[in-house]
Amino acid sequence: MIAVQNIDKWLIAKLTMKKVLITGGSLGLGLELGTLMQSKGFEVINLSRTKSQFKDIKLDLSKNNEIKKSIQIIKNNHSDFDCIILNSGVMPSKDDIGNIGFDIDYLFKVNVTGSIKLIDGLFSLIKKNKSDVVVIGSTAGIGSGSKHFVYSSTKHALRGFTKLLQDKFKRDKVRVIGFHPGGFNSNLRGGAISNKYMNPKYLASLLVNILELPKNMEVSEIVISRKK
Repeated sequence: MIAVQNIDKWLIAKLTMKKVLITGGSLGLGLELGTLMQSKGFEVINLSRTKSQFKDIKLDLSKNNEIKKSIQIIKNNHSDFDCIILNSGVMPSKDDIGNIGFDIDYLFKVNVTGSIKLIDGLFSLIKKNKSDVVVIGSTAGIGSGSKHFVYSSTKHALRGFTKLLQDKFKRDKVRVIGFHPGGFNSNLRGGAISNKYMNPKYLASLLVNILELPKNMEVSEIVISRKK
């Protein structure tokens, strides 16, 4: 009888457990978000090139075949997700117009178009599940961001996508949140840690607090500036 009771509790837990998909959940802010949400009872699915402490779906956002494969895996195994957090991003160290020495197309694929393709492929499920969609942008996509020219351009594009997505879902019970932090310690900039930058744990805590608000409250955009 005790064993049966334990099985019943496990089934109830599985039925009530929420599920979050996080791109880039193996490092930095994505890892902090996944760890915190897991502690709150979420099943965390990481979509990235590197393995994590969560359930992993291998995904390189610059590769169409991997995007299509990931979408199919989600549809087959994780179609009941409650939230998707678009967190993946890359930032080159030297990024100034007139002296661009990296693949611009790759940067846009990872930072912008890969995320758009992922949302496009999961659109009907997002609508059906009434899922939250969080787009991790940057203050570089709010102001000029002239020190990181192309990176800032990708974040401006991502912010525009967020606003269009909010308009698309305005008649649905889908919250779309634009989350735009300033500089914080992460795997960007070579993983260097500095007191000048914000702690990603606090950013994760802030975002999760926003997600815990009643579903009839949408914080459409939040900008977190770094005090220098």
